[in-house]
Amino acid sequence: MASPLLLGGAHAQQQPANPELKQFGPRANQAPRQQQPPKPEIVATHGDWAVQCQDQPAEAGGESAATGGRTCGMFQSAKSEQPGVGLTLVIVKGEQDGQEVIMLRVMAPIGVYLPTGVALEIDGDAVSRVPFARCIPQTCIAIAAASPPTLEKLKKGGVANFIIYTGPGNGLPMQLSLKGFTAALAELDKL
Repeated sequence: MASPLLLGGAHAQQQPANPELKQFGPRANQAPRQQQPPKPEIVATHGDWAVQCQDQPAEAGGESAATGGRTCGMFQSAKSEQPGVGLTLVIVKGEQDGQEVIMLRVMAPIGVYLPTGVALEIDGDAVSRVPFARCIPQTCIAIAAASPPTLEKLKKGGVANFIIYTGPGNGLPMQLSLKGFTAALAELDKL
């Protein structure tokens, strides 16, 4: 599986299956990139959470690795009791409307029921739903900003239960441990 930081980032752009098809949009006249993105590096582990950083090439976001263009996030993966079904939660700090926000990216397998999004429960209490934003060939990505009350529940909780759906009312729960969540989030502040 690709790095959690890569999914949903600048490298999630897809090349057309048939290169002879007419390209359109802002990148229509650019030659396809052949350069591989820099490999991500796990910089810390706190409990069941890993903190990972990746240098961004100049064309990915305008800043080169030499000038500090680095993306960091914390992540954890879970598997369902159903074989071959899992998800990864990536938490990154970003900016939205001029304010710093904590973004949740839930990466689920292709074939999920998109209208319901991903349900979140913390220690058995329903908290919210994260809506799906897009699907790429190997995964569907749900993205939402974490509200301050949700962050507090994640910091104080023991288990987060993420539920993806295969159809209306047919959910597959997957548990993530919250052990080390607060320390990993504090680590992101340092990076």
